[in-house]
Amino acid sequence: MRLTPISSALLMLLCAGATPAQQPAPGGTPQAEFKTTTEEVVLDVVVRDKKGKPIKDLTAADVQVKDDGVGQKITGFRLVEGREAIENGSKVPLDAMRQIRLVTLVFERLGDSSRLIAKKAAEDLIKGDQAQNVFYSVVAIDTQLYVLQEFTMDKEALKKAITKATSGKYSTFAAESDRIKASLRETSGKAGSPQGSVATPTTPNGQNEIERRTSEIMLNMLQFDSSYGRDEGTRMSIFALLSLVRGQYSMPGRKSIIYFSEGMYVPTHLDEPFRNISSTANRGNVSFYSVDTRGVMTSNQNAGAADDLKEAAKDTAADTTATEGRVSKSQIMAGDRAESAGRSNTQLPLRTLAESTGGFLIGESNDLRGPLRQVNEDVSSYYEITYNPGIANYDGKFRKTDVELARKDLVVHHRTGYFALPVSLRGPAVMPYEMALLKALDTKPMPKDLEFRSGAFRVRPGKDTTKSLVIVEVPMKNLTFTEVAADKTYKARLALVALIKDDKGEVVSKLTRDLPLKGPMEQVPQVKGGNFIYKEAVQLAPGRYTLESAVIDYESNKIGTRKSALVVLPQTKGVAMSNLCLVRNFQQNAKIDPEEPLQYQGGLITPTLSGQVFAVKGAQLSTFFIVYPDPAIADKPTGEIEFLVDGNVIAKVALPLPSADAQGRVPYVMSSPAENMPAATYEIHVTVRQGATVAEDRTQVVVAAAGQ
Repeated sequence: MRLTPISSALLMLLCAGATPAQQPAPGGTPQAEFKTTTEEVVLDVVVRDKKGKPIKDLTAADVQVKDDGVGQKITGFRLVEGREAIENGSKVPLDAMRQIRLVTLVFERLGDSSRLIAKKAAEDLIKGDQAQNVFYSVVAIDTQLYVLQEFTMDKEALKKAITKATSGKYSTFAAESDRIKASLRETSGKAGSPQGSVATPTTPNGQNEIERRTSEIMLNMLQFDSSYGRDEGTRMSIFALLSLVRGQYSMPGRKSIIYFSEGMYVPTHLDEPFRNISSTANRGNVSFYSVDTRGVMTSNQNAGAADDLKEAAKDTAADTTATEGRVSKSQIMAGDRAESAGRSNTQLPLRTLAESTGGFLIGESNDLRGPLRQVNEDVSSYYEITYNPGIANYDGKFRKTDVELARKDLVVHHRTGYFALPVSLRGPAVMPYEMALLKALDTKPMPKDLEFRSGAFRVRPGKDTTKSLVIVEVPMKNLTFTEVAADKTYKARLALVALIKDDKGEVVSKLTRDLPLKGPMEQVPQVKGGNFIYKEAVQLAPGRYTLESAVIDYESNKIGTRKSALVVLPQTKGVAMSNLCLVRNFQQNAKIDPEEPLQYQGGLITPTLSGQVFAVKGAQLSTFFIVYPDPAIADKPTGEIEFLVDGNVIAKVALPLPSADAQGRVPYVMSSPAENMPAATYEIHVTVRQGATVAEDRTQVVVAAAGQ
């Protein structure tokens, strides 16, 4: 990190100012929250006859719903079509937002022949008979999650996006996606409630409000952390799909995702994240329609998988009497071969994803027009059934749902179930693994069996909302690493939940992460020497909040919790600044999301909440912050830093703040060689002035002698 020294003998030891990089301003949208006061379950159901023709004349008397094996009393039954619903023989108009249908076309990285099949199928879909108010978007999954067309009814714009998505020119996706996201951020912040508002409007202000709302939903869908998928393609695919589902959670009505893929291989350690896609989709009324773009080739693959299963079964059943009990190598490996054979059918996860969420698989054919016509019909017309399951114990377990019809020879598509969660815990993407953590946060006293750190970093103050980063830091040395003897690898797993509650105790934001780990045993010492650092942006209105966080080590079943206060003050006029952030390390020439706030001179800042630096050779004490000058004030901002010990100022010097970049930000790093600093608790105080306005922040750091 290149630093510009300050001309002071004492402060040569303590600090140095860095020239800020000209970087884009951080942006982004908070995740929308969903609140409900009802215990009712809502099921979207599509019914067809044997020939695939939609059935539209059912009544509640024709339907039996079972929840967890128990028959339920139906409290609401209606056929939703276009802008109205038919209920008890009468037409009932839907509110404007429930009239909207969202359909997302998702293209995974595809081969040459698959791209041709996908392109034709998608074009057939959008040019077919459409339901009223159907908005399509186009996204692509490659090394990242890219948006190539925001929600629109413009068929020509969609056709161009489909052509780009199936062109194979993946290197062009990033620039187009960044351009669209910038436009979405501008649109979502226009009319209506401020950017980040989570309330679903009941009386939208015409087309402008619909455009703003769909822009906000699209931004929420793109809140994807690329670190989820750095290790393997399947992992990135899973969390990209999950991000698309989560972003639509707060939008009422039926949502559909058309997933164009060449199949998905799901290893055992990704089973739960994969199941989480379906469970989250079912809670958010999102249906998947999987399109296997390999066409008729898949039948050969399925036959090969079946042959492997037969051979494994044959070895398992083999008689070892003739060999005096000796077991052959093939018999030893029979179980593994059976497992591998089952997973080698990469079409099966596509089928599971679709059928568990009320959709269906489209594949094993090069002519997909018939099934795609059915997709359009599903979007256009469906039954909406509600009932109250009367759950006495919200234990987080999966409750299977089933729909039976009195009329024979009909085919029913519906969601297969949901997780039993109390109203206070419902929201976007409540995962099964979160239940233990949420219960721990509700336990008195809260468990403290696992050490970690958590806190909030103010990024940019604002009048209506302040952007902050929630940071959770887990020392990996505290986790349990279990050896898998079969392949000499380790497995470990941690998960976390962070809740931000307002002064009334209501959850205004929930952040979560599940991290299964696997690798060679010889890498365990290296992994244990690091830290897992989770960070996610939130937008908070002025007020007092509580940050409650919990982390679980699944291998030892240890849970740790933390609770801290958080105060958000409004920013009116004048210069502003972020919090001071201690730096763990700096990654130069990193691939950085333009919305990433912790960036500096083209590199990425990794924060730390440890608050401690050891005075060893080569150690640096580095602090990062961002200054936001007020463009309405003619004077340039000036900065000053103080170092205090026991309340006494031991050093003070002016900071050379340059002009702000085009986005109005001045990222700044101060660094000093900690190896020569006396052991003490230092308070770092930075003050920035512009005209008559002042902004300031403080932080503490302990400089400890080597060996302490």
